[in-house]
Amino acid sequence: MINATAVAQASGMGRRTNTVLQTCFFALSGVLPKDEAIAQIKKAITKTYGRKGEQIVKMNFAAVDTALAGLHEVAIPAEAAAEAVASIPPSFPHAPEFVQKVTARLLADQGDLMPVSAMPLDGCWPTGTARFEKRNIALEIPVWDPAICIQCNKCALVCPHAAIRAKFYDPAQLAGAPEKFLSVPFRSTGIPGQRYTIQVAPEDCTGCSLCVQVCPAKGKTNPRHKAIDMATQPPLLAAVRANYQHILQSWRI
Repeated sequence: MINATAVAQASGMGRRTNTVLQTCFFALSGVLPKDEAIAQIKKAITKTYGRKGEQIVKMNFAAVDTALAGLHEVAIPAEAAAEAVASIPPSFPHAPEFVQKVTARLLADQGDLMPVSAMPLDGCWPTGTARFEKRNIALEIPVWDPAICIQCNKCALVCPHAAIRAKFYDPAQLAGAPEKFLSVPFRSTGIPGQRYTIQVAPEDCTGCSLCVQVCPAKGKTNPRHKAIDMATQPPLLAAVRANYQHILQSWRI
């Protein structure tokens, strides 16, 4: 095992883990002797990134060397621990019956245990079931700063997984909103009195940061701070999840 993201970040590679994982593959697979494999990887790095500058090459070299140091073995016991339990299907109490009885079991890797009769007889699969498949893979998620947002909606437009929602709405829809739910006046003379929110779906986001790249709104005192910035996900998850559930219910999306 290896914490590829930590190695990449320590080497200055950001979230680019391809060099780290490639090094681990050749170190473990035995396709080539390890020393020869590492030499070939560095040769390929020089050829691929040499034109981008020596610093880029050095960062990739550092990722290779650090990967070998960070790779460690995890022993698998011959017998399962006494307290080990079989995986159970995730719970979707408010989902349609098909999701509860079929999708949930598939997500729990129990497809082979299901009877054929559980599948639709005509082969038609209900739509909208993918929204229950929360992969929760992002180490960082976008955080909205309404104080400098210009409400251009570019972040919602560019998101490849529709994990950012932008909407204006009647203030009455704020009833029952979580304590940390963010809302500002909607900038429109044609539709006065409305509220506006940018909301992230924390478990659907992949952490690609395209929203940050496309955001044009910058802080006046800190130009590196935008209306959308990436932040570590785990401490934010519970609150952002509650906010997202609120918009699903109140906005009916």
